[in-house]
Amino acid sequence: MEERRRKIGKWRYIWPMWITLLLHLIAILLFTTGFLLTRTELPYYSHCSDVSQSPCFPSSPNNDSCWTKPSVNRLVIIVLDALRFDFVAPSSFFAESKPWMDKLPILKNMSSSRPSSARIFKAIADPPTTSLQRLKGLTTGGLPTFVDVGNSFGAPAIVEDNFINQLFQNGKKVVMMGDDTWTQLFPHHFERSYPYPSFNVKDLHTVDNGCIEHLFPSLYEEDWDVLIAHFLGVDHAGHIFGVDSTPMIEKLDQYNNHLERVIEVLESQSGPGGLHENTLLVVMGDHGQTLNGDHGGGSAEEVETAIFAMSFKEPLSSVPPEFDSYSCQIDLDGKNVCISSMQQLDFAATMSALLGIPFPYGSIGRINPELYALGAGSWKSGASQKQPESDIWMKSYANALCINAWQ
Repeated sequence: MEERRRKIGKWRYIWPMWITLLLHLIAILLFTTGFLLTRTELPYYSHCSDVSQSPCFPSSPNNDSCWTKPSVNRLVIIVLDALRFDFVAPSSFFAESKPWMDKLPILKNMSSSRPSSARIFKAIADPPTTSLQRLKGLTTGGLPTFVDVGNSFGAPAIVEDNFINQLFQNGKKVVMMGDDTWTQLFPHHFERSYPYPSFNVKDLHTVDNGCIEHLFPSLYEEDWDVLIAHFLGVDHAGHIFGVDSTPMIEKLDQYNNHLERVIEVLESQSGPGGLHENTLLVVMGDHGQTLNGDHGGGSAEEVETAIFAMSFKEPLSSVPPEFDSYSCQIDLDGKNVCISSMQQLDFAATMSALLGIPFPYGSIGRINPELYALGAGSWKSGASQKQPESDIWMKSYANALCINAWQ
């Protein structure tokens, strides 16, 4: 009897522990399947032949093009890691001027003096705002999930369809320099690559100097269709010193000088028959950063970055106003600067449409009309009194949008 009483007393203390453990396991399971969402990567890829099934072509599609008529021959993408929106937008767009504002005047000057050829966009990124997830989002047109953050320090190759893969599969040659995350995500897709290690945040210059070493010689070469240069100095300066610091200001001034040179080189070869007659320049951030240099979350400072796009061919005389949404302010020089907004996940679909390649299979982005108009430029060669230029633009954009919706 005494022994039975001891056993009952023992279990009286043990069973609450088992119930507590079970509740903890259930809570962990609910958390991992709820907050830490996972996403299945579909093993499907878009092909040029897919468009024959689209209702966008009542008759047989144009044999000279794939999904859309190519509007751009060459694309230069310069990624400035952790580029805050207020690094690019004039200080007049904000209630209070800060020391780090107006340090990239070349972008503001181009957009104000050539509004039909150059424009600044506020690009809204989706969290998590780490470089790996943002590069995945930019190239796939999809939404990475928080469970991917654990892979930020060792990027696995992307297996789902993406912008870089479509370039490779359709014979476009890509040259990359800078952040080695690109070669980890796309190990076999580049014609040439010059990767530099990206996780030594105390090093502000090695990656940037490597980009400069290869960027300017490459601008004079003909062996590429898309050039990608990914700078890291601003990101590292933010992590170590913060946004309001002398090293950050120095980095922004350095970038402004480099961008001035890039635009000069492209313009010098943009005449009829020139190497960059039909080149689109895109300067963009992958995400923003807080004043302390942090990023990864979903605050406005972290998700708001910028895209600057500039075409070097004759611009479209006008974009239909229903497709042109922007806000304008007078800058410190008294010039009118207009800025549009776009979702960052629209990048892959828009660039694919301009280059005439299939959109990534899993892309949920749309073709941004203003960015598309910048790249598409003028169709005056096909315009006439019966069919003005604006009608040709509308027809081309409507066709691209139809394919975008069908896809």
